[in-house]
Amino acid sequence: MRVLLDCRMAEWSGIGRYCKGLVRALAEEPDITIVQMVAAGAEPPVPSAEAVEAHHHPFSLRGALEFSRIARAVAPDLTHALHFPTPRPAARPLVVTLQDLTPLAVPGVMPSAVKRAVYRRSIDRAVRLADRILTPSQFSARDVVRFFPGAEGRITPVLLAADDFTGGPVGVLPEWLNGHRFVLSMGNTKPHKDLPTLLRAFAALPDTSLTLVLAGADPGGYAASVLGNDPAVERVRFTGRVSDDTLRALYASAELMAFPSLYEGFGLPPLEAMAFGTPVVVARAASVPEVVGDAAVMVDTGDADGFAAAMRSVLEDAAVAERLRVSGLARAAGFTWRRTAERTLAVYREAALA
Repeated sequence: MRVLLDCRMAEWSGIGRYCKGLVRALAEEPDITIVQMVAAGAEPPVPSAEAVEAHHHPFSLRGALEFSRIARAVAPDLTHALHFPTPRPAARPLVVTLQDLTPLAVPGVMPSAVKRAVYRRSIDRAVRLADRILTPSQFSARDVVRFFPGAEGRITPVLLAADDFTGGPVGVLPEWLNGHRFVLSMGNTKPHKDLPTLLRAFAALPDTSLTLVLAGADPGGYAASVLGNDPAVERVRFTGRVSDDTLRALYASAELMAFPSLYEGFGLPPLEAMAFGTPVVVARAASVPEVVGDAAVMVDTGDADGFAAAMRSVLEDAAVAERLRVSGLARAAGFTWRRTAERTLAVYREAALA
């Protein structure tokens, strides 16, 4: 089977992890030949496999038309849109991956009603055109049906993995972290990530030697906007953009990883942290319980006191931390891109016969 894969977003965060992990694993499957559609000038996830360049933004009309032209030229047995932008006119058979519906489920993420309407039309088109739809979790599959009932019967949840990322080289910590104990989280300040709950929980911890490291760009004054004059503000640090090597070092060196997010389609950061043997504390929300199972401490959403208590139990009780380390490693080992690829290939076969 010859499959055209939309890899134009391979260098983006989040979706890029999915693209690289899945495409590299699919390339190892004996029953498939991959063709990668990549952004102009970008290196394909699998350099040794066939690739074709696209020159327009994936979310633009020109990008949709170009996707269709490339599909006609490649003439694959199947086309897989790894995110919701689809070819116009449609290429068939078509598999579409819908990671999540954050702008619809959490409107504050996309405050503009006009932009949300455009987004909804794009998803609706993808749902209507797709012969099969992949989601990264059971939760996400239910959410797609909740917003787009016509999708029911064509959705297959296929869990993601972290082994492609965690198997890479571990870099060095930023100099300002040398010798410091720290709690790690992701520095995304969008409403559904609920960083205020984590900041308040961190400020309540009695150990004032700890640093809260937020991997991501510093929006400027964010911690102070939540905590006011609390002295803990001085111990909150955004890393700015970091390389994958440095992110792996952060995962490997953290005392624990905290993930207060209210809405996820999957939730790669907790899985990546567990793969490094780092204890994880998460909000009991959306898809996250599917990812962590019983290998993390789960707290009710928005419960700063609960997060503080959970973090203290890890930081102050070596037995708790060790139990989470061992169970996290075992849990993460069950998520592999090879398994994701095998299940994705099974969906391809279904779509080809639809």
